[in-house]
Amino acid sequence: MRRTVKRAVAVGMACVMAAGLAGCTGSANATKAPETTAAPATEAPKTEEAKTEGESSGEEAKAAETTGEKKDYKIAVLLPGPTGYFVATKEGVDAAAAEYGVTIEYADAQWDASKQLAQAEDFMVKGVDLIALCCVDSGSGEKIVKSAQESDIPVLAFTNAIGSEETGEYAGLVSYVGQNEVNTGAVTGEIAKNLLGGDGGKAILIEGVPGTTPQINRKKGLEQALEGSNIEIIYNQTSNWEKEQALKIVEDLIQKKMEFNVVICQDDNSATGAGQALKEAGMKEDVKVIGLGGSKDGLQAVKDGVIDGTTYMSAVEEGHLAIETSVKYLNGEKVEPVTEIRQVEVNRDNVDTFKGEW
Repeated sequence: MRRTVKRAVAVGMACVMAAGLAGCTGSANATKAPETTAAPATEAPKTEEAKTEGESSGEEAKAAETTGEKKDYKIAVLLPGPTGYFVATKEGVDAAAAEYGVTIEYADAQWDASKQLAQAEDFMVKGVDLIALCCVDSGSGEKIVKSAQESDIPVLAFTNAIGSEETGEYAGLVSYVGQNEVNTGAVTGEIAKNLLGGDGGKAILIEGVPGTTPQINRKKGLEQALEGSNIEIIYNQTSNWEKEQALKIVEDLIQKKMEFNVVICQDDNSATGAGQALKEAGMKEDVKVIGLGGSKDGLQAVKDGVIDGTTYMSAVEEGHLAIETSVKYLNGEKVEPVTEIRQVEVNRDNVDTFKGEW
């Protein structure tokens, strides 16, 4: 595999050299005859049959360089489990694969970290050119990167970051393509400040699965955004990203007659559940609800007034960018350690400008 990568780098360098020469043709033409000049009369042009194998292969390589011919790289795409989000991600992956002429081989771990590790090792044995990894969890992702390094196969991570760095940068990766979860959490805090104004208020925080990178970093970003404001988080509970659990949490708080002004959720599923509980209790006009993710249901909930705001990032774009970055690396081009895709605010004023993908 080392030979495959080195060859890709070498071809990329040759392309750069060819481009440099093309840029200098203005001065070269003054002293050198065009290459289309006919062969001398004393030497007949060689036929295809008369050309040596070396000459033929050399000309084919040169033709590929000058025409920008696509290379049939094989990229393994490892997904953590089946969700609507990854259906949209695969749409972007497939579009980029068609655009760049690469072959994609998928594997779904069904949320099983040990299964994903086995899938990755199987691709290493097959000898793919690169592994694009969306890990089940950070710990298993680290094991896959280590194993791939030993097999001399590059790994690009997307969507789910590996390691403890907020940016997603991790030694041994080609690049991380996706969001910075701290920045994403901060967006929900900014939405809360916009909705409540200077007076602020009391907030309920409904979180995702405890201990996961999104849960930890989204909370951190939210708290940073709320610093210095008049918004106080008075209660937090996990819904495990589930709508029904979030609905039950808010119903219980209503029954306990707890007073609050906004419910901030780490995902759209939880936000729609919280909004539904408030509507059924006749309290929605007095309490704001914020989601995260920009799902089809989340965007529709903003339109319907079930929630008041959410965030948005294109899963299709993320999938496309993961393959685009992979191909650049395989072609010997420089890629950044992190390619961040930022979530943006969605509210009732701009919701119609966004299209749900999952």
